[in-house]
Amino acid sequence: IESIRSQEWDGGWNFRGMGQFGGSISPLDSHLIAAGQSGDPKALPVILEKVAQLDAAKEFSHHRAVAMALEAQRDPSAAKALADLLGKEGMTGHSINDISESNRQEERSEPLREIILARALYRCGDHEGVAEKILKTYETDLRALFAQHAHAVLTEKR
Repeated sequence: IESIRSQEWDGGWNFRGMGQFGGSISPLDSHLIAAGQSGDPKALPVILEKVAQLDAAKEFSHHRAVAMALEAQRDPSAAKALADLLGKEGMTGHSINDISESNRQEERSEPLREIILARALYRCGDHEGVAEKILKTYETDLRALFAQHAHAVLTEKR
């Protein structure tokens, strides 16, 4: 846990179509995921410190790693940090709900990052309805995979 705290974000991985060769997580990402899945309550503050360091400029794998770690713990005390992260510039608004938006150019990782973080937030109990709002927007996304995933998360027993 202390080794996670002492490390700066390393070179993560960004999702891109036809570009997944080799590992898709960094060493720090793997340590974060393992810490979360360990269930050790001492890991939570360290994971939350890393969440606070994230923004839209950081690699996709780092966002996925903290989401996976926090989902494993499902601790409601993580909800505000995830909501704050989703509130940062460039983190939301990537759903496509109208055909007129379908030509919009964006990285494939942006909507995936948004829905993964919203799912983690929802599974941690949500904060002021942030996750539910995002997931409900994705329920009507024109990309069926996002719509189906959002619907599945929203219909989970909590």
